[in-house]
Amino acid sequence: MDVAHTLIKNVNGPNNSAKKWFIFAAMTSILLAGEVLAKDGPPAAPVMVGEVSERVMAPTVMMAGSIVSRLDAKIAAEMSGRLLSLAEVGDTVAQGDKLAQVDDASRQLEVAETRAGLAQVTARLTFFEKELKRLNSLAQQNNAARTQLEQTESDRDVARADLIAVKARVKLAQDRVARSALYAPFNGTVAQRLLQPGEWADSGVGVLRLVDSTQVEVRTMVPLASLGFVTKGAVLNIQVDAISHPARVRSVVPVGDLQSRLMDLRLDIDNSPWPAGQSVRIEVPTARAVKMLTVHRDAVVTRRSGAYLYRVTADNIAERVDITLGIAAGGYIQVFGGLAAGDRVVTVGNERMRPGQQVSVTGGKVE
Repeated sequence: MDVAHTLIKNVNGPNNSAKKWFIFAAMTSILLAGEVLAKDGPPAAPVMVGEVSERVMAPTVMMAGSIVSRLDAKIAAEMSGRLLSLAEVGDTVAQGDKLAQVDDASRQLEVAETRAGLAQVTARLTFFEKELKRLNSLAQQNNAARTQLEQTESDRDVARADLIAVKARVKLAQDRVARSALYAPFNGTVAQRLLQPGEWADSGVGVLRLVDSTQVEVRTMVPLASLGFVTKGAVLNIQVDAISHPARVRSVVPVGDLQSRLMDLRLDIDNSPWPAGQSVRIEVPTARAVKMLTVHRDAVVTRRSGAYLYRVTADNIAERVDITLGIAAGGYIQVFGGLAAGDRVVTVGNERMRPGQQVSVTGGKVE
């Protein structure tokens, strides 16, 4: 309006008529534009909205847990000896692949020794069987003593028993050689070397750690008070930062630790976005699920004075509604206040909004 006053003074000043008419036309345009702005007001604020809805939810507590592999084993040496070779950390192996080799030189000698003994017993048995045939032939002609025939039969039976024993010793020696090598019991990745090549490995002592990172589960310890509200097959929400993922309860161990008063809970997680060893948080229910009025978390504006949201009227006017928050589950939270199911509330664009502001709804909140 100051510009309009200046133009009016210029119109009344000692100027030529052409200039007066130009200034008068400009002043008229400014006044008309001012009237249009006063009539239309500021442009409508673009927002996204969601609906107030009734949902069946239960109060939950966030418990710490971990993503763990269902197949995580320390592979131990079966035979004592010096380690000749060992798989590298990070190697991916298939079931049956060789992981380590213990020095088996002495056991190879045992195999050679038992095989030599097997050859001796076999040769002796062959001799007794041939001798027995010859004596049987002579006995038919009454030319052989009966006692000699019986002695040969006895020697043959002893040789047969010795042959069985020696064959068993050969297999035992071969088995010790075979167990001098360590093989992968399942597909996995070598996660850790517990010994190094050249070190002595005692029987039963871990040599390396093998982990199958493709088969993982969630493990956590939950309060005994949740025992009645967590059942096998229930789906719980797993969170890491802003990422959430569902997991199904596979087993509940209804035995509490004497010190922590917590029980073991295992959950199956399909297509886990996290590797084994990742720490997570699990929403564990602490009471029965009931129907309640909820809004999406993005609709709530929290300040020191309290929480509120903006309801969009039928005329697309933003109306501030003070609310009290209740329990939360996933992306939704319980609200108490002057709201009803089906009300539209602003989910995007509500941080700088003013009560009574005109809005333009551009879409709904993507869940």
